Amino acid sequence: MTSPDIRPVDHPAVASGGVAVLLVNLGTPDAPTPDAVRRYLAEFLSDKRVVEIPAIAWKPILHGIILRTRPAKSAHAYAQVWTEEGSPLAAITAAQARELQGMLGDGVRVDWAMRYGNPSIPSKLKALMDAGCDRILVAPLYPQYSGATTASVMDKLGDALRDLRWQPALRTLPPYFDDAAYIGALEADIAAQVEGLDFAPEVLLLSFHGMPERTLHLGDPYHCHCRKTARLLGDRLAQRYPGLRIETTFQSRFGRAKWLEPATETVLEEQAKSGTRRLAIAAPGFSADCVETLEELAIRGREVFEAAGGERYAVLSCLNDTRAGMTMLEALVTRELSGW
Repeated sequence: MTSPDIRPVDHPAVASGGVAVLLVNLGTPDAPTPDAVRRYLAEFLSDKRVVEIPAIAWKPILHGIILRTRPAKSAHAYAQVWTEEGSPLAAITAAQARELQGMLGDGVRVDWAMRYGNPSIPSKLKALMDAGCDRILVAPLYPQYSGATTASVMDKLGDALRDLRWQPALRTLPPYFDDAAYIGALEADIAAQVEGLDFAPEVLLLSFHGMPERTLHLGDPYHCHCRKTARLLGDRLAQRYPGLRIETTFQSRFGRAKWLEPATETVLEEQAKSGTRRLAIAAPGFSADCVETLEELAIRGREVFEAAGGERYAVLSCLNDTRAGMTMLEALVTRELSGW
């Protein structure tokens, strides 16, 4: 319990004693344009957690090739999924923060930030401190831990703290890849979506974002976390749908290095060529729909599957700000706020 705030009558006003939750997701460009995407990619691909290549070798490739060629292609992908509220990832993360604020009530302030792009972690941390919140739970919305995601958030948080004279007390949300609340929310949400389809899928792919295979051998637990999520979720869904074949895949390969396998696009093609005609795909590692789900899976994935002979294809939505997703998030956050 905090001590009563007793100050001299002439003491300047100081806002303190508040509790906050800061939801953090990956990031997004400010607009679906090559210039905005270039700024975003420059920050993202300059992160040593994301690209583990010595700067002396990587910078000429990044600035001489990638940032000259990739922004236009990526901007086209973003343009296909952009909404009136802006980037789907930003709009959904903002909605999650609003919903969680309503669930937690006035005793806790809820806000959101992006690791790359806007709103930034340092700007939101300062805003919460200015509002009197000196106890802050930072919640990276990555169920499975990776050095390229969760650890990068911690790095940026450290950078922000370095510039603050008065630092808040901090807690961070642990990875929740095998948490019963998370697995239960996925099961309920995926089942509801599968039952709402106008066809019965023969195969359900659980597609996770890929990582270079070398990260696994260097000790990153991401692959193991994904596999455990898939196993726990697959066991539950298999009980509901005994005839449904469930496969785990990895998407979003980039560059020439060997990545985690099997690759989502490869499996989509192989399934169609082997006779699968009805397929659904879910992305349980994403807390909110984004360009990787709405463009890569929903548009390009469909093209791959249908070109190889597939007929019915559905991409299931992420948990987003659904009741199942928000109930899970409230449970995780409330547990970590205990004692505050």
